[in-house]
Amino acid sequence: MPLFRLLLRWAILVVGALVGLALFLFAVVAFVVILLVSLLTGRKPAMQFRMNRNPWAQRRQPQAPAGDVVDIEAREVREPVQPPLPLQPPRH
Repeated sequence: MPLFRLLLRWAILVVGALVGLALFLFAVVAFVVILLVSLLTGRKPAMQFRMNRNPWAQRRQPQAPAGDVVDIEAREVREPVQPPLPLQPPRH
């Protein structure tokens, strides 16, 4: 019985290593194919991963179309108390 258990553990270990190696080789081959296609076509690969930096943040509301009326809060802009500074470089 201990021999059977040992052989089963080794078999599971070998199968797991082979599956991991196969996945690694698949990833390497996919990377090389994407790299060659992008080099031959002259275009960047269109891989965009969108990740929300703050997963607890609220989702943004969709932008209103250009023709819609948007309610805004307006405030009066007063004249400055000081005259504006001259647009000349400082003298040394």
